[in-house]
Parts: sequence; C-alpha cells; structure tokens
Amino acid sequence: MSHLRIPLVIIIGLALGLGLGLLIGWRLYPTEFVNATPAYLAAEYQQDYARLVAAGYAVDGDLTAAQTRLRSLGENGEAMLTAVMIDAILKQQNEQEIRQLVNLAAAMGISSPAMTPYLNPSPEGAP
Repeated sequence: MSHLRIPLVIIIGLALGLGLGLLIGWRLYPTEFVNATPAYLAAEYQQDYARLVAAGYAVDGDLTAAQTRLRSLGENGEAMLTAVMIDAILKQQNEQEIRQLVNLAAAMGISSPAMTPYLNPSPEGAP
C-alpha cells in the first residue's frame, strides 16, 4: 500500500502546485503592461500599426501626428513604413491601402519608383 502512496502524493502535490500557480499568476496578480509603446509589439503587429498610421493620415492629413506615431515604433519607424509599403505593392494587396501607405511615405519624403503608379495624380492644369 505504501508502494502506491508515494506516487499518489507526488501527483496530488504537483496538481495542487500547478493549480495554485495558475490561480496566482492569472487571477490574483496578472501581468499588467503600463505605458507600453508599439515598439514592444511583434513585427507582424508593428506592420499592422504602420498600416493604421497610414490610414489615419489618409483621414486627417496630419503629417506631424503620423510622424509621431511612426516614431513610437522606435528608430526603424520610417523603415517599417517603407517595408510595409513595398511589401504591399509587391504582393498587390488592397489598392486603397497601398495608396494610403504611398501618400504617407511621399509626404514624409520617402521615394521609390514602385510608388509612382499609386501617387495621387495632380489636378489638371496644376504645375
């Protein structure tokens, strides 16, 4: 009988420890992120953020706010915008999204031959 008792005590102890650890970690004292910037996001989500910044710029036209938002990605904010834009062009994704990315990049002084077809045409008669 003492033969079965030792493994049973170990199994019950492990189950109780695991349950108590999960209770403490997930319910009583969960991790809370405060003042986290988009720079902490995974690369995939940083790309999504750059797309959202371009969409926001398309709506409000506020270049200063767009630049500030891209800087929150860290030192590679402009590089992220360029990479997302080129990737969207090469994969021929949603044209409206590409135009938003291209317009923001052009406003920020970023230039690429791949951007040319997506730049907003100037009105007739404009210099």
